[in-house]
Amino acid sequence: MKLHGFPMSPNTRRALLGLEESELAYELVPVDMMTAAHKQPDYLKLHPMGRVPVLVDGDFVLWESNAILRYLAERAPYKQLDGDSARSRAEIAQWTFVNAAHLSPALAHIFAHTIRLPEEQRIAKLVENGRAEVARCVGPLDARLQGRDWIVERFSIADISIGASLAVAPMIGIDLAAYPHVAAWMSRLQGRTAWKKIYG
Repeated sequence: MKLHGFPMSPNTRRALLGLEESELAYELVPVDMMTAAHKQPDYLKLHPMGRVPVLVDGDFVLWESNAILRYLAERAPYKQLDGDSARSRAEIAQWTFVNAAHLSPALAHIFAHTIRLPEEQRIAKLVENGRAEVARCVGPLDARLQGRDWIVERFSIADISIGASLAVAPMIGIDLAAYPHVAAWMSRLQGRTAWKKIYG
């Protein structure tokens, strides 16, 4: 398998964590977003929206990092990265969807309007709204993690999905110490071999 992605992208790192945790053989094909490689015709043939990452497994091409996580869990069932019942699979889906629809976009808005964009293009209201949305997501996550090591009954793609998003929290001024169960969970994630390899 080949993963086409920008190594510093949280979405690429999410897929890389999935690959490392699944222990499937893969090659990272760097996509330099700083030189707009993701907008070139050859790349757009893989991902017509011009985003990262893209997983290529033989003749199968898949984009969207959370979909890639689900695929990897299916490809490596012995690693038990997905649920083993309708209920646990639905709970994992619930949290990955929360991340994809709410948490990750909010974090991306905060990052864009505090760090990435030039000062004159930053919109303070988007940062304010983003911080409110992060709190709306992380509060219930903190409650969920009380008395648990992982989001569901064992480590899963739900942990990978959300953990890769929240890794950016310190950079954008979000103090996870306000959420002690989330902070402890992040410490467990950071102790995993896959995390150490991807995040150094």
